[in-house]
Amino acid sequence: MKNLKFTFLFFVVSSLFMLASCSPKEELNSSKVSDLDTIGFFIQEMKNDSLAIETRLNSANSALQKIGADKSDPRIEDILTNKIYLFGSLKQYDSAIYISKQLIQKSKQDNDSIAIGRNYSILAYYYNSNQQTDSAYYYYNLIKNEYLKYNDSILNGNNLLTMAIIERSFGDNIASEHSGSLALKYFGDKNPISSASVYNNWAISSNEQGELKDALLFYKKAIDLTTSKENSITIKNNIANTYRKLGDYNTSIKILDSLLKDTIVSFTTKARVIDNLAYVKWLAKTTENVLPELEKALEMRLQENDLYGLIASYAHLSTYYENLNTKTAIYYASKMYDVAISQNCIPDQLEALQKLIALDKPVKAKAYYHTYLHLNDSLQNAKQIAKNQFAKIKYDSEKNREENSQLKIISAEKQLEIQKIKTNNILLFTSGSTIFITLLVFIYYKRKKHQIEKRVEVYKTEKRISKKIHDEVANNMVNIMNKIQYTDNSKEALLDDLEKVYLLTRDISHQNNSIETGVHFELFLKSMLTSFNSNTTTVILKDIQKVGLASLTKEKQIELYRILQELMVNMRKHSEATLVAVTFKVDKNLLSVKYSDNGKGLELNELKFKNGLKNIKTRIKSLYGTITFETSMHNGFKAFISFKK
Repeated sequence: MKNLKFTFLFFVVSSLFMLASCSPKEELNSSKVSDLDTIGFFIQEMKNDSLAIETRLNSANSALQKIGADKSDPRIEDILTNKIYLFGSLKQYDSAIYISKQLIQKSKQDNDSIAIGRNYSILAYYYNSNQQTDSAYYYYNLIKNEYLKYNDSILNGNNLLTMAIIERSFGDNIASEHSGSLALKYFGDKNPISSASVYNNWAISSNEQGELKDALLFYKKAIDLTTSKENSITIKNNIANTYRKLGDYNTSIKILDSLLKDTIVSFTTKARVIDNLAYVKWLAKTTENVLPELEKALEMRLQENDLYGLIASYAHLSTYYENLNTKTAIYYASKMYDVAISQNCIPDQLEALQKLIALDKPVKAKAYYHTYLHLNDSLQNAKQIAKNQFAKIKYDSEKNREENSQLKIISAEKQLEIQKIKTNNILLFTSGSTIFITLLVFIYYKRKKHQIEKRVEVYKTEKRISKKIHDEVANNMVNIMNKIQYTDNSKEALLDDLEKVYLLTRDISHQNNSIETGVHFELFLKSMLTSFNSNTTTVILKDIQKVGLASLTKEKQIELYRILQELMVNMRKHSEATLVAVTFKVDKNLLSVKYSDNGKGLELNELKFKNGLKNIKTRIKSLYGTITFETSMHNGFKAFISFKK
């Protein structure tokens, strides 16, 4: 997974340095040196990838020394670009960052806006490689706001993709999805590998949020786009792991079996597939002898020094030994914890601590538990600080843009004053008239566009309400008219029928009200539920304030509101209840709502035909939740709703 996430980062840098690496690889004979320009000789050595990187860096420095104070020499940019690449190859990211800043200054001196944007992208890349995420994000955001206007769609798309990965890694999934969407617009059909990375990032985000079915959809989109065999294998491995989390072990085994039979490019990837296949086979059948495969994968990873792979191997072996040999299980959990610390991978540290808490002696388990709490709090705080920092970067960027716009306006006004002196009244009048007319046309266009959009929205709403009135209200009115014309019903009976029509129209009005989501949702829902209080019906709400309804996503808030509204409308229409209770409860991220009334009830087999309860089942499916009913004639009606927060 890690390989795919940063595939495009290699593309960004390699595309920028491609020209620099295309020099001939044969070394120059000493007899020819005297015939060559000295600077040119050093530049050729700098680009000769058959030489040691340190030698090439020395040649680059020698070339710069020979150029000396001539800052206008066009070869400087080529030399600095290669120095950045060479420092990056040595993983000396601080030096790469330092030279990148020199290159940006050169671009600014040349007033080359396209080069400035491109070189900011290089600087951001090396900040990200150096784990200075906030600085990387600052420059990626700067490029997004200032340099996307330049027509380098692949570079722009890759910058946005990196922003999406950074945002997702710190839990800002909404911002990550937005950045990914913008990246896809730039890629189009030009770069399927990077487009696959966008979908892969969305899949990871869905996985982390527990939306496993959504993750599968995104993984499958990614695999349809990627043209890299190694990336395709990685994605298929991720798909198999997702099926494993869903409990579909057979599908997971089938995918991993096919991968193992395929020609796997990377030794590291082969170890990953062997380990995952053995582990899922054991989950499917704990008596399966998978220990040789688990140990083989561990040995391969030790041989490759694949530290992230070792974390997974130690985790699987610890789980395997939990019920066989507690001491061995603790050993592997400890090894997992140590490697996770060395890689500063906090989620894996937390997982290892959970294993140690469950397996080790009470005294040690208590110490592990305190470490776990501290580490988890630190992780959440770090994520929140990062999200706040990214929000501040965006805010400051927008503020700077506004200030720059103000400076441009002030500068334009000064230029206009100078122009007034130099030009005659006729030219001034013509210019002013043109600006004024253009402004009027623009304002007229914007207003007309807004009016059209409003009309379309009103038309859609009117059409929907009109259909409801025709289907539900008009039919009842026709029945009342027939009763008046052809029967001798009493005035009281007709008034009862008219009151039902009135209540029906009020329900339609309630159903078409817009729903206020977000932090005020709880108050809005409470207001709707209590609005069904009347002289004959009492509505009681219990623990609504304890379940954190404001933290639900907008979509879940809307669906919950409509489900409870449907139940309340059903009660008003059919149940003749005098008491309604709605109880809220949350347990391990599962939100439960119990609805009960003391109405006349009905037989269970009539639910699908009466009371409009079909809509409720449709809505609860969209939440991947469950709903059950308890009812019988004269014994009231109950509904039990549950779904993940």
